[in-house]
Amino acid sequence: MNHYRRRAGLCAPLFLVATLRVILGVATLQFAPLLRAQTPSPLPTASKPAEAPVILPDRGKVTVLKLDDQLRTGIPIQDGKALTFTSSDVIDGVVDRDMHLQGRAQIRRNGTFIKGDEIIYDPDTDIADVVGNAELIKNNTNFKGPKAKFNVDARSGSMDLPVYQFGDTPASGKANKLTIKGGDVFSFDDATYSTCNPQNLDWYFSASKIEIDTEQKEMQGEHGVMHLFDVPVAYVPYFSLPTGKERRSGLLAPIAGYNSKNGIDITQPYYVNIAPDKDLTILPRYMSQRGVQLGMAYRFINPAYTGNVMGDYLPSDQKAGGINRWRYDWQQRQNLVGSTVGGPGSVNAYINAAKVSDNQYPTDFSQTVAGSVTSQFRQEVGFLSQLPSSLSNWTIGAKAQTFQTLQPNLPSVVGAPYNILPQVTAVYRSNLVPSVSGSDGKYITLPTGPTTMLATDFTRFQYNIASAPPGSAPGVFSQADRTVVKGAIEYPTNTPGYYVRPKVSFQSNTYNAIAFQPGYQPAQGFVIPTVSLDSGLAFERDALEMGSFFGRDMLLSLEPRAFYVYTPYVNQANTPLFDTADAGFGMSQIFSENTFIGNDRISDSNKMTVGLTSRIAEATTGADRAVLTLAQQQQFSPQKVGLTGNIASPTAYSDTLGSASVRIMGNFNADFFGDYNTQLNRFVQTTVGGSWRPTPGRSLNFGYRNVWQPPIQASSFNPIATQAATTTDQYNISGQWPVTREVSLVGRWGYDALTTKTLNTLIALEYVRDCIVFRGAYSQLLLNNNTTTQILFQVEFRGLGVAGDNPVDLMKLNVPGYMPTPKPLPISTFENYQ
Repeated sequence: MNHYRRRAGLCAPLFLVATLRVILGVATLQFAPLLRAQTPSPLPTASKPAEAPVILPDRGKVTVLKLDDQLRTGIPIQDGKALTFTSSDVIDGVVDRDMHLQGRAQIRRNGTFIKGDEIIYDPDTDIADVVGNAELIKNNTNFKGPKAKFNVDARSGSMDLPVYQFGDTPASGKANKLTIKGGDVFSFDDATYSTCNPQNLDWYFSASKIEIDTEQKEMQGEHGVMHLFDVPVAYVPYFSLPTGKERRSGLLAPIAGYNSKNGIDITQPYYVNIAPDKDLTILPRYMSQRGVQLGMAYRFINPAYTGNVMGDYLPSDQKAGGINRWRYDWQQRQNLVGSTVGGPGSVNAYINAAKVSDNQYPTDFSQTVAGSVTSQFRQEVGFLSQLPSSLSNWTIGAKAQTFQTLQPNLPSVVGAPYNILPQVTAVYRSNLVPSVSGSDGKYITLPTGPTTMLATDFTRFQYNIASAPPGSAPGVFSQADRTVVKGAIEYPTNTPGYYVRPKVSFQSNTYNAIAFQPGYQPAQGFVIPTVSLDSGLAFERDALEMGSFFGRDMLLSLEPRAFYVYTPYVNQANTPLFDTADAGFGMSQIFSENTFIGNDRISDSNKMTVGLTSRIAEATTGADRAVLTLAQQQQFSPQKVGLTGNIASPTAYSDTLGSASVRIMGNFNADFFGDYNTQLNRFVQTTVGGSWRPTPGRSLNFGYRNVWQPPIQASSFNPIATQAATTTDQYNISGQWPVTREVSLVGRWGYDALTTKTLNTLIALEYVRDCIVFRGAYSQLLLNNNTTTQILFQVEFRGLGVAGDNPVDLMKLNVPGYMPTPKPLPISTFENYQ
C-alpha cells in the first residue's frame, strides 16, 4: 500500500491520490507520441584570481624518473641544475668528452627529450649530433627528421627536413629546415602550417619562411599562400598570426554578407588592446547601396566602474538622399561610495543612454530581429544607495529619464511615454529573520514574524508635444508632479508543510498636473487600502509506481493554494496614466493583488483564486519531470476600474487557467497553457509547444499561440473603441538535424493565420570537418509589411581565425535548443609525455 508520509509537507488524505493519478494520467496520454589580431575575449574581472596550487609533492633530494606512478607538474628546474639522462643499446667514447650512443639512443634533460638511431654527444659543448630518425620533444612540441644537431637543453639547434607538431595549438607541418633560436623561437624554411589533422589537410599555409614564438604565442611568415583543399586561394607577402588566446592589437576577421536594404555589406574590424582592463574595436563598414560607415566600440572594467561606449556614423547616405546618419550607446556602472556594490553605505550610479539620427535607422542598419523592431531609445542617469549602519533598512534612489520615440510607419503613430525629470524614491523594509537549518539537519526554519514596508516616490512627468507628431501624446497633460506613498504589513507563517501570509497594505497618490488645453478637469488622486490572504499546503510522497516509467526514484507532490484579495472601489476615471499598463493574465498574474503594472491604477477586487499544482520530480536531483497546474479565479463582485476609465456594464466572471509541462525520457518536452473565460464561454489564450532533442545537435520544435481580445470601450483616455477579435493566431516550426556526418541543416518557418502570410523563414547549413567549419544562412523577415532578406556566411579555420558574418546568433534566436558545432577538446599537458 502506498501512503503519503511526512517528508517535505503534510500527510495527504488518500482520496487525493486517486484524483491526482487521474489528472496526471490524462495529461500524460496527450503527449505519449588571414589575420593579425586575436579575437577579443571578455575583459578580465576586477577581482584578482586565486593562484593555482603547485601539484608537486615534496620528495626532498630524490630524483624522479619518468617511470613514476603519476604525471606531475611543478616549478621548473633551472637548466644548470638539471641532470642529464642517457639510454641506448650500445654506448662508447670518452667520459665527459665524447659519448657515442647507438641503437635506440636517447638523451633527456629537464623536459627536453632527444631520440635517434645514433647520437654523438659532447658534454663540454652540450651539443648532440643525431643521425637517423632524429626526434626532438620539448614540452608539448615534437619535431622529426632524418638528422639534427641540438643543444641538449634545446635552446638552439637545427634539423633537416623536419615534420613538426605543436600540441598546444594544435598545429603541424613540414619544412626543408628547422632552426631553433633562443629556446622558444622556431624558424622554418620552405614550410607548411596547418591546424588540421596531418592526415586530413583541408587547409594549410605554405610560406618561404615561418617563425613561431611559443612564448609570445605569435607566428610570422613571408610569401604565404593559403591552400583550401589543395587549391591555392590567396597570397600574402607577409603575415602575422596569434597562436594563443591572448588579446593583441591588429586586424580581426572581416565580416561579409548581403542584405536587401544595404546590398553587399562588408565590415573590417581593427582591434586595439589598450590595457588589460580596456580595449577598443574600430569598425569600418562598407555597404554598396549606402556608402562607408565608421563604427567604434570601447570597453572598460575596473573595481569601481565598468561599461562600454559604442557608436556609428555614416556621412551622406546614398540611399536616403544624402543625409548623415548616426547612433550612440553608452552604458556604465559606477561605485561612488563603499567597497561593496549594493551593500550598506554604498552609493552606485549608472547611465544608460542610446539615441539614433532618424526614424528608420534601426530598420536599415540593425542586424538582429530585436534591433529592427526597436522604436524607443532611452537616455537615463541615476543612482541607488543603501544607507549605512542602523539605517541600512532604507534604500534611496533618484533618476532622470528621457525617451526618443521613433515613428517608422507614419501615418501610423507610435505612442510616446512621458519623460521623467526627475524621480526620487525611498524604500524601508524591515529585516527578515534569516533561514536556518532545522535540528535534524534536513528541514529549514523559514522566516516568520511581522514584516513591514514603506515606500515613497516623487516623480515629475514632462512631455513636449511641439516636437512630436499628432496623436503620439500619451495623455492630456503636458506636465505633472505625482507623489506616491505605499505601506504594507505582513505576518507570514512559513513551515515546510504549509504557509499562511496575511497582508494589509495601502497606496496614496496625489497629483499636480498641467493639461495641454485649459479647462480640463484636474487630475484626481486617491487613497486605497488592500487586504489579502495567501495560503498553501505541500504534500509529498515516494512515487514507486513512476520509477519503472522514468527509470529512477521519483517523488510525487501535491501543492494546493488559495489566495483572497479585497480592494474597495475608488473612482479613478479622472486619474491620469503616466507609467501604468495592463498586467495581462497568466499563471503569475492570477495570484496578484493588482491587475495593473505601475502606480496610476489600483483595481478594485473582491475575488478568490484557488490553484492546485502537482509535480513528478527526481528524488535525487529534484528536477521536475512533469508539472501540472490548474487555477480558477472567482470574482464575487465585478471589477469596475479599467485602465482607461471605468468599465462599462461590469460583470463578475470566472477565469480558469491550466498549464502543463512534461519531460519524458530526458529528450521530449511538451508545454501547454490555456485561459478559459467562463463569462465568454471560450478560450481567450492558448499556447502549445513541444520539442524533441534526442542528442546534442538534434532538435525539432513546434509552437502555436492564439489570443482572443475582448471588446474595449472608448473613453477620454482611449477615444477609439475596438471590437472583439482574435489578435494572434500563429504557428512556428524549427529544428536542427544532421543529414550526414559533416552536414547539418537548421531551419525555421513562422506563419500568421490571420494575414495568411509567412512571418519569418530561416534556412541554414553547417558543414563541419576536422579543422574547417562553414555556416551559411538565408533569412527572410516580414516586419511592418516590409520583407527584409539576409544572406550570411562564415568560414572558420580552427586554430587560425574566422571570416564572414556570424550566423550563429541568428540561429540561436530562431531555433530553440540550437547548439553550435562543438569545438575540439583542448590538448592535454601530457599529450606527448615521454
